[in-house]
Amino acid sequence: MLSSYLYRVRRSALKHPWKFIIVIFFLAIFGIMMAYPTLMAMPNSDGTMSESFVPRDIDVVRGGIYLILVVMFNFMFYTGLKNGVVGFSTADVVFHMAGPFTPRFNLLIAASGTLQICLVFTFLLSTQTALIYGAVGVNSIDLLFMVVGAFVSSLFGYFTGSYFGAKFSDDEDAGKRKIVMIAGIVLDVLAVAGFLATAVAQNALLPFSAKGLLGVLGNSWFFKAFPGGGWVAMIYDGMISGNLMLSVAGIVLSVIGLITLIIVYSKSELYYYEEAIAYAQKAHDLAEQKRAGIDADTAAMTKRAKVGKEKLGDGEGASALTAIHFLMNKRGSKFFFVNPLCIMYRVITAAYLMFMTHSDTDNPRMLIASAFMMMILLNAVVYAGGKTVTEFTKHYIYLIPETSRAKLFACIKADLPEMMFDAVLCGILMYFLAGLNIAEAAAFGLMMIVFDMLCEMTALLIMRLFPALGRYLLTLVRYFGVLFIVGIAIIPLAIAVTITGQLLVGIIAGAIAGAVMLAVLLPVAAVVVDRAEM
Repeated sequence: MLSSYLYRVRRSALKHPWKFIIVIFFLAIFGIMMAYPTLMAMPNSDGTMSESFVPRDIDVVRGGIYLILVVMFNFMFYTGLKNGVVGFSTADVVFHMAGPFTPRFNLLIAASGTLQICLVFTFLLSTQTALIYGAVGVNSIDLLFMVVGAFVSSLFGYFTGSYFGAKFSDDEDAGKRKIVMIAGIVLDVLAVAGFLATAVAQNALLPFSAKGLLGVLGNSWFFKAFPGGGWVAMIYDGMISGNLMLSVAGIVLSVIGLITLIIVYSKSELYYYEEAIAYAQKAHDLAEQKRAGIDADTAAMTKRAKVGKEKLGDGEGASALTAIHFLMNKRGSKFFFVNPLCIMYRVITAAYLMFMTHSDTDNPRMLIASAFMMMILLNAVVYAGGKTVTEFTKHYIYLIPETSRAKLFACIKADLPEMMFDAVLCGILMYFLAGLNIAEAAAFGLMMIVFDMLCEMTALLIMRLFPALGRYLLTLVRYFGVLFIVGIAIIPLAIAVTITGQLLVGIIAGAIAGAVMLAVLLPVAAVVVDRAEM
């Protein structure tokens, strides 16, 4: 079975050998990111340490590793529980389900796409080296284990969730899947409650200290005992804290967990083919309808759709895109100008800034730079893969009898209100948590609007021009393409601050540079979305 599958993978890979060059490029980037803490820790020529050097606090590093690995386990567990049996293509159905392959082997094959997601997530985690280093102080070995451990923890989480998703795949078993999900949520609540109780008992909760709380988390047995993520983290925890028994316990628990997964996969009867085939057929139908230019909005596919009482409004033609995007926001947040994902990322940014402001940092410029880069990186996810970018991958976009420019600007019309609201939140956070004055915070908010739009146009061009890269490579190329373009716009900001010493002047210079680049990309994007077929 395995040799047949590997032959298929090898033949598919050889069709696009140039993709290996891109993979090597990302491996080189990964190596550089892993070396970043070592480079920052190198002394100056006179033997003094650089201002960018962050001392390593072992307790804080341990807590950070536990936090990241447990979060990754949870994310992939719920992903596997919900989507573990739907990752099949039509080729998978024909080649595997109709062939001499067992249900267990086929379920593992369906995980291949998710494994690529794990690799992408852990790679993107590695690109946050500067933020992680600035927040907790890590060395290269810490960071390497954090990334590799997050991948291993993700595998534990996904295959555990995927098993239950396959075991209870029938509609009749929906209640059992819900019980498994509730059990997972209860486990999360117990871990967090136990951690908070430990913090209260150790008088570490008040006065608030971000590094103090991470240190408590690193010593919390509620997180150490957490399945998958906690067990893997215990291995490295014991190594850097000098506790050999802790490492042994982590290894034993991880091995027991792995053996248990192997046993339940090999001994259980899994009947998920009906749902897997149905989803594969649906994906196949969508692909075929897209090639034929047929709208997939048929009675067969919409009869199970659940809609609210909202109305699309009076939009028609390209303006319907604006109405749809407003409706999507309203369904998620009740306000047409609020993107729910942006709100979540602003909460993450606020937590990070609170952490940094309580982490005894004496370099305000580092705090401002870290906050700015974190906002850009998170917004790159929102707008580089958001509604406008994905809109032009849908089949019905060709059925709207208007120009590509009209369609693009109808989407942008819906994006601007949410970008403006998000910019206000960014400015408020920078004013209260990063120490900017009112003028600097207002200018920063305006610059964020320009950079959000820049992220969106760059991603749209990459998505339309390089569809042959495939889903996962395209995600990485899009991510680095956005960072490259934004990096060019940041250069005038850095130069202006260096020359004048005024942050306000630098922010204005960055906004102007971004606006100039946007003026170039907008008309290009309007042409490309019409002429470059997906």
